[in-house]
Amino acid sequence: LDSLHSEIEMIRIPKSSLQILRQELVAQRCSSQFFHQMSMQPRSALLHSDNQLSCTASTFLPTSSITRRIQTNSKLNQDKTENTPNAELQIPEDNFVQKLYRKLFRGIPQSKLKASGYILLTFCVQRTEIEKFFRVFDMPDTFYSWFLVSELHVWMLASRLMNDGDYGRHVRNAMVEALWQDCDLRAKSMGDMAASVRSKTIMGISEEFQAALFVYDEGLMGGDKELANALWRRFFLSMKDQEEDQVPDMEKMALLVDYVRRTMHMLDNTDSVQLLIKATVEWVPLKESLSEIETN
Repeated sequence: LDSLHSEIEMIRIPKSSLQILRQELVAQRCSSQFFHQMSMQPRSALLHSDNQLSCTASTFLPTSSITRRIQTNSKLNQDKTENTPNAELQIPEDNFVQKLYRKLFRGIPQSKLKASGYILLTFCVQRTEIEKFFRVFDMPDTFYSWFLVSELHVWMLASRLMNDGDYGRHVRNAMVEALWQDCDLRAKSMGDMAASVRSKTIMGISEEFQAALFVYDEGLMGGDKELANALWRRFFLSMKDQEEDQVPDMEKMALLVDYVRRTMHMLDNTDSVQLLIKATVEWVPLKESLSEIETN
């Protein structure tokens, strides 16, 4: 019994150690309750309670535990700040200028660009002075004459749109796509025509359209003489059937060169927003005589 009692005395924990262990357990329980209460508070209260946290925890924990828990709590607050939007930093409502800026510099939807191309085509085929063109240049009232006038305006507008990069290219492609749809509808409304004949005719016109773009671009890059040559080769010669009629009318060519130059100058000074987003254009008036050009 004496030996057993001595062994029990050897494994008995000293009273002073029990007091230290009890204080440590109380400190851990109090600190756990404190951090639990802090976690239930709003994030704004946590951001403004760093000093209170360090002072309160220091009454219960040793120095190493204080440092470790403060670092842990700061990391938690940082993660919450990154994952939770700040209620105090609200983005103000966009005004008209900001909305327009976002459309221009953050991308315009493809559907909007396509719609702008279709709308701009209506200005080329319906808003031009088509009857005045027929009268000034002695053009017959036919489908092909209408196409030559529309083609000229589509080319001038497409040349301007190519200055706007990818946005202008998408609008130009949509405008050309709408042109062939409009040609097909007009061909159907002219009378009884087989579908194969109609498609073959439109295919031939489309090939002429592709060649006309190169001819017009080449003339625009040169002077008035080069532009007059391009207009003569495409616009005037296409209406001539007989060789004896293939004599250039210098007055009419001068009127058309003047019209193209003034129109391109107007389009170059037109804002991109008006073409890409608003999809509007105002054509310059066609002058009917050289005296009007000389007076201006």
